[in-house]
Amino acid sequence: MRIPLILAALACLVAVVLLQQASVGGRLLRADPNALPTDAGLMAFAQRDGGARYASHCATCHGANGRGDPERGIPSLSDGDWLYGTGSVSDIEQIIKYGIRSYHPKAWNLAIMPAYATPQPSSLDGKIPPLSPGNIYDLVEFLFHEQGRNADTEAAARGASLFRGAAGCYDCHAPDAKGDSAIGAPNLVDGITLYGDGSREALSRSIAYGRQGVCPSWVARFSPVEIRELAAYVYSLSHLGADEHDESD
Repeated sequence: MRIPLILAALACLVAVVLLQQASVGGRLLRADPNALPTDAGLMAFAQRDGGARYASHCATCHGANGRGDPERGIPSLSDGDWLYGTGSVSDIEQIIKYGIRSYHPKAWNLAIMPAYATPQPSSLDGKIPPLSPGNIYDLVEFLFHEQGRNADTEAAARGASLFRGAAGCYDCHAPDAKGDSAIGAPNLVDGITLYGDGSREALSRSIAYGRQGVCPSWVARFSPVEIRELAAYVYSLSHLGADEHDESD
């Protein structure tokens, strides 16, 4: 008799836990996503399950602590520098749902860095001209100059003309080279480099051969609650900080 009673009690306990989780999950979905950080209880719930989902699906690329991998052009999620959007929970949720260049019709896919050292730098815009090695050198010196680093001033002046003129870089990165997070065009003067170490060689490779990283769409694999939990966890990486996450894991 005792075993059936114990099993029944355990079943009741599991049912209560599942009901509680469903209730909190409903609150999580009804909440304004950008107001979640002000609700400590909901954030704690979301971070717990979102952290587990991050570890099993996202850490392979972005790293267990969210610091990314510049060798592969995988962005850090812990530094507060956002390529797409402003880093709000709703912006992060949008990326998780639809991805970047994921072929989902709602994905962010406007910013594709041309490969300027090739005969046809862009498959989308046939008007973008190829650049010579000298042109690429000038553009790199312009970026170094704008970043406040030692640069060849004459080359930087030529690079500025190219950037804001024939090369068309300004169209995505803006005339001041500070980028446009609405389309995912990176800020080129803040010292944060998505690909490589920010050296002349790394910048030259990006200009010469182009960049177009991909983030998959998860909308068909995760439920709305799971996506919001994951978005809340990713948000916490850049606000709590990777080091603090390391200590709490």
